[in-house]
Amino acid sequence: MLKSKEISVLVIASLMLLPFLGVESFAQSNQILTVTTEKESYAAGEPVEVLGLVDIRLEGTPAIIRVVSPIGNMIHFAQVDVQTDGSFSETISTSIGGKWKETGTYTIMMNYGDNSTQTQFEYGGMMSAGIQTTPEFAMEENKNASQTITIEDNTLNYELTCAEILGMTPDTEMKSMIISIKTDCDGELTITLPKEVIDTDENGFFVLVDGDETNHNASSVGEFWTLTIPFSYGSEEIEIIGTFVIPEFGTITALILVVAISSIIIISAKNKQIFIGKM
Repeated sequence: MLKSKEISVLVIASLMLLPFLGVESFAQSNQILTVTTEKESYAAGEPVEVLGLVDIRLEGTPAIIRVVSPIGNMIHFAQVDVQTDGSFSETISTSIGGKWKETGTYTIMMNYGDNSTQTQFEYGGMMSAGIQTTPEFAMEENKNASQTITIEDNTLNYELTCAEILGMTPDTEMKSMIISIKTDCDGELTITLPKEVIDTDENGFFVLVDGDETNHNASSVGEFWTLTIPFSYGSEEIEIIGTFVIPEFGTITALILVVAISSIIIISAKNKQIFIGKM
């Protein structure tokens, strides 16, 4: 049997070693984990980029990543090495159909040591332009990549990548056409505009994307302009500024100007008569 003095020494030694023995456990239980995706939403078939960070790296311990579909099925599992700076990343391949057939909110669950965290992203749908009907113009989608918009009996053809058109409105004061879009990623709009709808002089069109001037290509063939306009993910509005937009509005403006000038002449003539009569 151990003497009471020896027991006391063992107890004291154990208490002295306890902080060192519990460092890893303490670190794990207070671990700060971060996991996110490069984008908030992904189209069907588009790879999902997962990015993560841990504040305390545990030697030889991988980050475990699980992806769960909207209906609760686990569709991806991976063990990812954590870099010396605590960061890690994983590119998850997806598919159109199969395990990734569900459209909706997917959950990424990440475990590291004794700790866990999670994030979500939207997935599904094709990266092609969807069309919605707006009060200003009737829009229709063709079976091929080219689509059309009808404006004042004029048909506009366009092709669009990584986005959809939500609406198209003329601004007669600015002599411009404003196109509202919803983007999925960086893309490009190629649109053919009849000169009866919008035209410009030798200085060319001025094109803004969310209020900032952007480089674009414009070519004139016969009675049509074709413009190719790039935009970035998150863009919401494209404005094409020319020297005139839709003839009807121009005619109304001219008539108002004529009436105003006529009124000025008539008033001036009356004032002149009054002035001469008093002399």
